[in-house]
Amino acid sequence: MDGVEHVAFVALGSNLGDRLAALRAAVQALVGQRELRINLTCDVASLYETSPVGGPAEQPPYLNSVLRVQTSLTPSALLAVAHSVENSLGRTRQARWEPRVIDIDLLFVGDVVIDTPTLTLPHPRLHERRFVLEPLSELAADLIHPLTGVSIGALTQRLRRERGAGVVTRIAGPEWALEPPAG
Repeated sequence: MDGVEHVAFVALGSNLGDRLAALRAAVQALVGQRELRINLTCDVASLYETSPVGGPAEQPPYLNSVLRVQTSLTPSALLAVAHSVENSLGRTRQARWEPRVIDIDLLFVGDVVIDTPTLTLPHPRLHERRFVLEPLSELAADLIHPLTGVSIGALTQRLRRERGAGVVTRIAGPEWALEPPAG
């Protein structure tokens, strides 16, 4: 993948502190990476408030979205960038599915299918998670999941019909990622 441009999709989530500020800070940090190209007018999905999936009971709700990223980074290098941004924004990793100030997950990097101890692509549970599929389908409804053979749009429709798929409420359009004007 070195030197070749690929389209990646990255999920963003936050359920601690000022969730919107954390997501905006993550977007700005990713936009600031010279190896990543993100157009804030067409590469950002809407913002969703979602019920937590897994983890401790009584967690606060998440804000979630997805970004489309153009990059020539390898999947491992892109994951390192995501972890660096998380760390810079105060992410700690103590328990699986714990509440977090920021979560950045790689969903797809081009058409790469990989399963290593540190990285699995496509994201191993994205097809089961409406909080990921709703925003992802805004950006890539026709994208075919390479392991299921089903489009993101069809996977989203399937989960919309299932009970227990979680509460997912669209609360803002893609403009959420733009910093509000000072004043």
